[in-house]
Amino acid sequence: MKITGAKKLARQLGDLPDASRAHIQKAIRLNVEEGARVARTLAPVLSGETRDQITTEFALDGMSGTVLIIDNDAAQADKDRAYAIEHGRKAGDRGTTQGAHYAWRTRAYLAKKFKNRIARAIRRAAREVSNG
Repeated sequence: MKITGAKKLARQLGDLPDASRAHIQKAIRLNVEEGARVARTLAPVLSGETRDQITTEFALDGMSGTVLIIDNDAAQADKDRAYAIEHGRKAGDRGTTQGAHYAWRTRAYLAKKFKNRIARAIRRAAREVSNG
């Protein structure tokens, strides 16, 4: 999927005053933390290991956030295990399994709510800039 206008939007958001940017950062933080909570709730709880590995990561001074199902610097065996839980195993010496799809379900469940929360924060920030 190609996103058009992302650089222009990033530049425009960077030009916002700090007080207005705080609304957007708060909305992003709420979205990411809520996404992590829902993913932890939907994650399979056989040993609790999968649930405990779900973390959040923020970049660009809080203007970007990510829910990490497994850390990027984790061992390859752990990454393979996380992938097998999400998507299932199709072949191999340990048989086949159905995927849990908890990350995908989290994204689908919260997408509209996140979009609306960000839109409200941007409108609030624009209103402050135009009135102030």
